[in-house]
Amino acid sequence: MDTSYRILQVTPFFPPDRGGIANHASNLCSKLTLLGHRVSVVSPKRWGINISLESNDQTVFRLPSFYLPGWPYPTLRSVSVPLDFGRKLDSIIRTGKFDIIHAHGHHYPITWMAIASASKYDLPCVLTLHGMFALNPTVFGGKTMLETLFNKYAFTKILAKVNAVIGLTRQVTEYAMAFGERSTKYSTIPNGVDTDKYKENLKRKKAFRKKYNLDENNIVILFCGRFERVKGAMEFATAISNIVNKTPTGLQIVMVGEGSLESKLKSIVDGLHQIQVLSWRPAEEIHELYIASDIFVIPSRFEALPIAMIEAMNAGLHVIYTAVGGIPDVLENCAKNNDQEFVS
Repeated sequence: MDTSYRILQVTPFFPPDRGGIANHASNLCSKLTLLGHRVSVVSPKRWGINISLESNDQTVFRLPSFYLPGWPYPTLRSVSVPLDFGRKLDSIIRTGKFDIIHAHGHHYPITWMAIASASKYDLPCVLTLHGMFALNPTVFGGKTMLETLFNKYAFTKILAKVNAVIGLTRQVTEYAMAFGERSTKYSTIPNGVDTDKYKENLKRKKAFRKKYNLDENNIVILFCGRFERVKGAMEFATAISNIVNKTPTGLQIVMVGEGSLESKLKSIVDGLHQIQVLSWRPAEEIHELYIASDIFVIPSRFEALPIAMIEAMNAGLHVIYTAVGGIPDVLENCAKNNDQEFVS
């Protein structure tokens, strides 16, 4: 007889939020629901902003929150704190009759609060780590003294209160093991994407190129990510502009995303007709751009296991990447075991 669980996912990002954690949490909700589990979600929302849910498959609690200023690191703007400092979250966990609390991302106050409440009410708690260092986008790898101190004095206490830890890559899992207790269960479970969507549409490359005004005979290079320093968006825009100026034919570049550097990025590529800058595509469309492309570029300063890279692999693209996080582990192993080319 199958066992059904009541699961509460606590995540700092959830659709319509953008990014890897939001996609991961949303995909996990959908799969767990299909398996017959009852899934609820707690996630922040900016005070005064109304959010329309994309799906009614799960119960989603949005906690009004304030966001930190972008000082001394701009990445702090993504860190939120519930306005009631966790009282509503604690009440949800206390009264929800959940079997498992699943928290995401060890850098976020909402995650710390969920883990503390789960421990208080003696509920099993799983923590998924979506990366290691995440503060300084000007440093390759993102490591800072502040996070080193956080790991020593706070991360160890967080890990002591969870029953299991999931790392997206082996490197992330080993990072947690260095600070956690031996009695905790550690697992490595990579990000995933809807592979069927790619398999069903790989033969439609020509149609997708036509849809996005991409010449059938050109080499198409794709960047898909937030227009932020951590993603290397400005470096890519500058480099590809120089390449286009020297190679005026045969190349087309598509940059998909949004972010605080969008206006600066557009000013760099302004006037270069070979370069398209597109806003985010909805989840049901993004595979079209991957399939329409030939090369995917991921110039990030730090990552764990980016979903964008996995989508590129599903589309059979050549991948040019910076060797950060779990990216080289995955791509270099694939290069050894397959005929695809991967370039660092």
